[in-house]
Amino acid sequence: MKKLLLSLSIAILGLTAQAQDFKPVKGDVTTEFGLTGGINTTNFNLNEGAGLLRFRYFQKDNLAYRLGFNVGSQNVTKNAYGVVGTPNEGKEGSATTKATQFLINLGVEKHFAGTERLSPYVGGDILFGTGTTKTSFENATGSANAPVYADNTSSESKGPGYTSIGLRGVIGADYYIAKRLYLGVEAGFGFNYESAGKATSTTTVGGNTTTVKTKSAGNSFEINPSIITGVRVGFAF
Repeated sequence: MKKLLLSLSIAILGLTAQAQDFKPVKGDVTTEFGLTGGINTTNFNLNEGAGLLRFRYFQKDNLAYRLGFNVGSQNVTKNAYGVVGTPNEGKEGSATTKATQFLINLGVEKHFAGTERLSPYVGGDILFGTGTTKTSFENATGSANAPVYADNTSSESKGPGYTSIGLRGVIGADYYIAKRLYLGVEAGFGFNYESAGKATSTTTVGGNTTTVKTKSAGNSFEINPSIITGVRVGFAF
């Protein structure tokens, strides 16, 4: 009987130790990405407002510092053609739009006991963002989405870009589906201030170039709640 009780005690202690391995501890680092879509349309995606990658460093078992990145780039070209039956028939022009965005967030999380697998937390972020845009027409004019062929006409518009700064409080939870592998959800509420930069437009027609510069388009201030990607997948190492 004593041997049986001793064996059960050892087994229970072993299970307890194994359960404790599910969650990260002091000195661990986690990384994660987001999932979007439904069951049949699941995609790997960037975390909105958190980024291409998000890392957490656990200074204590229940205290983590977080760092997230989000980098976006767009390059779209639309073609324009000379009208059939005119001297420009067969000629080709184009309109190209390029845009980049960069966002970084720095924050901290306070984790609570939860259960063996569930780790709820609250935290906060400071967010910094910037973005630029440029549209170029070559032998074309009109809008970037529907350019019209224009012989010997080119132009380039830069801006307005933007810079932003914000603060956000978050609440979330991680559920460890396997040892040090988790699914997480998170929501936030905060504010964001964004300021638009200046814009410059240069147009060349028949060898004559005209440059126009505009002042800042203004700024905006928003306070709103947000879901920071529906479901996150991450692991601790």
